[in-house]
Amino acid sequence: MSSVREGSRLLHILDEAPLTAHHWKIVGVTGLGFFTDAYDLFIISTVTAILQPLWHLSNYQTALLNSAALIAAACGALVFGYLLDRVGRRTMYGYETLILAVGAILSAVAPNYAWLFVSRLILGFGVGGDYPASAVIVSEFANRPDRGRLVTAVFSMQGIGLIAGPLIAMTVLDAGVALPTAWRILLALGAVPAALGFILRRRMSESPRY
Repeated sequence: MSSVREGSRLLHILDEAPLTAHHWKIVGVTGLGFFTDAYDLFIISTVTAILQPLWHLSNYQTALLNSAALIAAACGALVFGYLLDRVGRRTMYGYETLILAVGAILSAVAPNYAWLFVSRLILGFGVGGDYPASAVIVSEFANRPDRGRLVTAVFSMQGIGLIAGPLIAMTVLDAGVALPTAWRILLALGAVPAALGFILRRRMSESPRY
């Protein structure tokens, strides 16, 4: 009974704690995943526009590449959502962004269509895993008065990722990079924030509410 009361007291302290820099640090670490998700999901449309004439892709093949990550994301969300509840946030957190990084690198070095398609499935699995992981972590670390604002701030990083995608694509293409190299650069850049997210997330403590 005393342990229950102690747990309730700690949760009350967490709920009523003032907004601090630590809360915003959590937002930054979790938001990095949403930024990467949005960038990776956007950039493939630019890449397929480049690859269609280079690899002589049909409209059907192009559509499959554009949707591969979204298909796999549904599976990733289910698997990581289950594992986060079963084995703990701290045990799993960060590995979804590691999968993102691996998928981005494999995509960037793809020698053919089949390789790229499978790589996008891997990346999409990481994207799906990031959605429940990031949303749960920020909401469980947040205090009660600012929980909505903090969760919204994390999700707003998707918008920044969607803006960054075309800006980076225009920068690379305007720089005169050859198309056979440009699409690989655009895909590889998705691994940078994902790898950083993995490093930062593995340093986080277990969610106090878990």
